[in-house]
Amino acid sequence: MKNFFNREWSLPEKRLSILSAFLLGCVLGFLFSPIKKGIYCGNHNGNRYENLPEKGTTGIL
Repeated sequence: MKNFFNREWSLPEKRLSILSAFLLGCVLGFLFSPIKKGIYCGNHNGNRYENLPEKGTTGIL
């Protein structure tokens, strides 16, 4: 373990180790996060068109 922390790192090795630690944290965060109310991909901003006529009635669209 001492050899791992005491070695000299090149710039690509530093970038790769930082990137891999970040991506591992993202994956573990998604796996262990609690899911509440299911998963929904979209927005509930309330833009709905509710002025359609009822089924079976005639109306102008």
